[in-house]
Amino acid sequence: MQGYLSISDFAKLRNVHPKSLRYYERIGALIPAYTDPETGYRYYSLEQLVEMDMILMCLELNIPLRDAEQYRQPNQTLDIRHLLQDGQQKALEKLAHLRNTMQQMEEALRRIEENQRYQEQEGVYQRHLRRRLILREPFIPSGGELAFKQSSTKIFLRGQSLGLLPAFTFPIGLIVRRQEDRINTDIFLEVLQQEDGIANLEVLPEGDYLCQQKPAQALDHMDTLISECFVQHPKANQVMITNLTSAYFDLKGPSLELQEPI
Repeated sequence: MQGYLSISDFAKLRNVHPKSLRYYERIGALIPAYTDPETGYRYYSLEQLVEMDMILMCLELNIPLRDAEQYRQPNQTLDIRHLLQDGQQKALEKLAHLRNTMQQMEEALRRIEENQRYQEQEGVYQRHLRRRLILREPFIPSGGELAFKQSSTKIFLRGQSLGLLPAFTFPIGLIVRRQEDRINTDIFLEVLQQEDGIANLEVLPEGDYLCQQKPAQALDHMDTLISECFVQHPKANQVMITNLTSAYFDLKGPSLELQEPI
């Protein structure tokens, strides 16, 4: 029809499938400008590209199309300013999420490269570790693997409530301290540096550590693991138990690394 575009021509202008246009029509998001009563063919006006762009923006920003009607006035006029303002806010949120994801991936790749030389290292070895930020809370190791998983979930949720960004790989570990004849254990969540300081974060300082690897299954018997650790290192006052980030995922779990500050 003169002055209108067929459904296929209109779809090509924004690289969408005609089936998508029919779906948008069914939910009331984009009604054809004219439908031939005899053939049922649908036609669109060039001006409707503005509405098409609105739909594509909503899809890009994860705004449900059924909510798109909030951007229409009672007379069906499209409130472009409102849409763009909301779209801008959504885009900023996506950018922040992408920046966080990039930071996590960069840190994970750095650790993989750094740990490469220590994979399957036998015996005790020395390595230099960077400064680490952690969130920690008390943990009772006698509960075994189930208690560890429950406490891991709990501290993840606590970190999330504080707006913290955890390391990309499994960032949970244990800090075991020996004070005279007592052994205290904390579980910790390692987080990445953020612009806003969090008051209740602690620092594991940069420095040299004596390290030793254990299989992931050693967490099934944490009491034994901790006891053996201090038997093997009788002068140690504090030991960290965390995973050794690897380039490959093993279904048995990552190797554990015991780290004693020198």
